Amino acid sequence: MDGNFRKLNVDQYDPSKHLSIQDLLPELPPVSDADIKARATEVRSLLSSGDYSRALAVSLSDPPYGGSEDIKNVNLQTVLDVLATIRSNNITPTVQSLSTEQRDILIKYIYKGMGSPVGQANGNGGILLTWFEKTVDITGQGAIIRYMSDRRTV
Repeated sequence: MDGNFRKLNVDQYDPSKHLSIQDLLPELPPVSDADIKARATEVRSLLSSGDYSRALAVSLSDPPYGGSEDIKNVNLQTVLDVLATIRSNNITPTVQSLSTEQRDILIKYIYKGMGSPVGQANGNGGILLTWFEKTVDITGQGAIIRYMSDRRTV
């Protein structure tokens, strides 16, 4: 009996089976530069008033998934400013006050900060490692897996 029929990929003839990278990416709403700058201003005012938990929650809310790299970097800097302001003994209660979705977004920003020159400047590398350690202690490994599998980038 001839076994060549097993080598024929019949799916190659079905046009609906071909997906491009754009087909796999989720639809992302556009983000304006003014919205991100207004958020940065609100976060700075919350930091100056000492409301660090709320400042972190606001900086993590509605991340600019559909924005340009410049907009994403402005929001990254806002999140990094908040992380650098909070003392290390207040990290655990601050992370515990966040929702699961906000914790996942925080992990995304920590990873992005570790991989960018902005995140490594001014001694932020050690701060990010501390935040990463304490966040993973609270969230477990699931936040890392969700970060790796999510196609949306901050």
